[in-house]
Amino acid sequence: MAGYPADRLSFPDMLDPVLEAPEGDDEALEAAINEVAEALADSGTLIVDALGRPAHGITDEEAVLGLIDTYIRVLLHLGEVEEAAELGEVIERVDRFRRRRERSLSRGRKGDR
Repeated sequence: MAGYPADRLSFPDMLDPVLEAPEGDDEALEAAINEVAEALADSGTLIVDALGRPAHGITDEEAVLGLIDTYIRVLLHLGEVEEAAELGEVIERVDRFRRRRERSLSRGRKGDR
């Protein structure tokens, strides 16, 4: 996915790795999240916060969640409610992964003290 042409961005194409990652396979999901986040960076996509300012220090998971959220908004605007609802499940899956990773990292930091 690296090198995806910036003038031809497509939400479904960019999200394919995450959408196709097998359920229950955290390693595949992590690789997919990294691939999508890399494609976002390669394309020069600017991630912004809720106030529209450039976001700094966000994780790959947060970038992917933001992309999915934006895609859902586009789908809803186009009247594609079913497809948008299906992506809600993907958001939940990526968010669960993000929370597990954060807990794991925080436990690791506590052990370093």
